[in-house]
Amino acid sequence: MFKFLQPSETSLPTVTKDDTSLDLRRNSLWMISGQGLAMAFQAVYFVFIGRALGSREYGAFVGVASLVSVLGQFSSLGMELILIRDVSRDRSKFPTTWGLALEISTIGFFLITAVALVVAHFALSPEVRILVPLISISDLLFAKIALLASRAFQAFGDFRLSANLTALTNLARAAVAGALFVNALRTRTHPTAYSWTQIYWISSLVVAVIGFIAVTKKYGLPAWSRITRKTLSDGFSFSVSSSSISIYNDIDKTFLISLGQEKAAGIYTAAYRIVDVASTPIYGIYAAAFPQFFREGAKSVRHARDFSLKLLQKTVPYSVAAALLMAGCSSLLPYVLGPSFVGSTSALRWLCVLPLIRCFHYAAGTTITGSVSQWYRTVQQLTAAALNIALNALLIPKFSWQGAALASLLTDGALAAMNWTSVAWLILRQEKQVAVPATTSVG
Repeated sequence: MFKFLQPSETSLPTVTKDDTSLDLRRNSLWMISGQGLAMAFQAVYFVFIGRALGSREYGAFVGVASLVSVLGQFSSLGMELILIRDVSRDRSKFPTTWGLALEISTIGFFLITAVALVVAHFALSPEVRILVPLISISDLLFAKIALLASRAFQAFGDFRLSANLTALTNLARAAVAGALFVNALRTRTHPTAYSWTQIYWISSLVVAVIGFIAVTKKYGLPAWSRITRKTLSDGFSFSVSSSSISIYNDIDKTFLISLGQEKAAGIYTAAYRIVDVASTPIYGIYAAAFPQFFREGAKSVRHARDFSLKLLQKTVPYSVAAALLMAGCSSLLPYVLGPSFVGSTSALRWLCVLPLIRCFHYAAGTTITGSVSQWYRTVQQLTAAALNIALNALLIPKFSWQGAALASLLTDGALAAMNWTSVAWLILRQEKQVAVPATTSVG
């Protein structure tokens, strides 16, 4: 099971020179390789679904999926990150933490689905809000179980299985989307967003079952225990952070369909998904380096900052190259996805610099998380989310997807500026606190 990736260790790039560099290089390779394979499957999925649905129906689907994603960050209450944190520190905690994660995610699925239905009733038209239940089943229940399984492997340091499970998720979606596309060609019909959601959940179900079985076989069954106030408190901080990220990444699509601009949402989302794919290797690097950030942050904020600067030497050149490639190849989108996506050419040219901006706020944000309380980063992400909502409300009614693109660029840029300002302040504060006792003792 999960034997997609088998790279040789001799090809591992050098990232750090300390005693943990080999593990970091290996983990980075697994994450980047897995993300690369996931990107390939995601590209296939994207072409199939774009060709099958067209820009309008695709826009309706992603608008609702974005709403579910924003609310869905609270369905698991951050247990995927708590699973990594607790198990990586003490492996004996796996059964209870795994059980808590599954229990909270199941309860959260029912609660958040109810909230999503209420929000959709007031914000969306009847023809699109009927998509909420099936998308919720897929993304808030089955996809969450698959994500928890991936994080369980990561917590035990098995980045190969974690990366392959992520790739399997996109492979399953590509297969289901391919089946929809082939059926549309065979029957000469045009699928709707609703007909797509009727089979969309199957891919998440398959991966959830495989992931649960694989984790159980390797590490054992979950143990059920009482949900504590501390677990809820810790998880809530991670959920707020994740929800903030989802807001400034996804809520603009929901804004567009709430104004009846499903075609604009499809055009914009097609370009945005390509940018997300281009950003995946950057995220993979920082995800693999996450444990090292905690080790460096335990020394000082400056140590974590210096480590992030080393990673920027890798991610900035890649981001510049990715931006140039996306801008140069943007005119190919209508040929790949179909003529209804002709507007995505301009949208991609607007958004192509996002990976470069993201690599800066990933670097600073992970420095903060690894050094001090997650809440420092969460407050800044909440600020970015509020800014994005305000910009979307102001710009989208006037400028459609162009307003959404401008809001995204301004939000990510503001977040990068806030993160790096915070890192500089935290370094000064920490070093001042260290210097004061030393001065006192000398006197």
